[in-house]
Amino acid sequence: MQKLIILFLFLGSCVYAQGNLDIRAGYLGPKDTKNSMMFGVSFGNSFDEAVKIGIGADFYHKSYSKMSKVAIEEGKLTEIRTEQKLVDYSRTIIPINLDIRVKIPAAQVYNFGYFVRGGLSYQLLWSQEKNYEDDSKDMRRFGGLGWQAGAGVYYQIGSRSTAYAGALYNSCEVSRDMSRGEKSLPIAQYVDLSGFGFQIGVELDLQ
Repeated sequence: MQKLIILFLFLGSCVYAQGNLDIRAGYLGPKDTKNSMMFGVSFGNSFDEAVKIGIGADFYHKSYSKMSKVAIEEGKLTEIRTEQKLVDYSRTIIPINLDIRVKIPAAQVYNFGYFVRGGLSYQLLWSQEKNYEDDSKDMRRFGGLGWQAGAGVYYQIGSRSTAYAGALYNSCEVSRDMSRGEKSLPIAQYVDLSGFGFQIGVELDLQ
């Protein structure tokens, strides 16, 4: 895992040579955890007016509880549900992304156009859990390779700034190795972080 992160950072230092800064915010709905806001930043290099390669990271955090129904009481006008809390989750996801973005100017519309993007990522998950059934606490750390793809629209605000908005799809299943179980068989745990989302942001030319 550490070697992969170092590789991403090395590639990022290469694309940062010309210096474009991308600041963004959005929303992500991973399959095996709850939806939440996501914030990110990246540095990149624009090779021409259409193509940009960049590296960056996003930050996602969500706290939530897993509940179970205990009983349902029906009155004349209302329904009363009794629930008990099973597990508290506090989850942080950090995807480290290396991607390429291609702009497609709109015909006869000044400073407006479309873009498509895609790339690879190494995604980290920290999951802090409190289990009320067996009165235990645990911090689980996961990691795994994934990819992202998206499309949207952009508007050039000025000579060195561009605003954009678009949809994205994140595909990644992170895992962690555990101690060997019976018969010396290896055991692993997985969390599926795949899901759809959207982002809005601004790209600044630092040259």
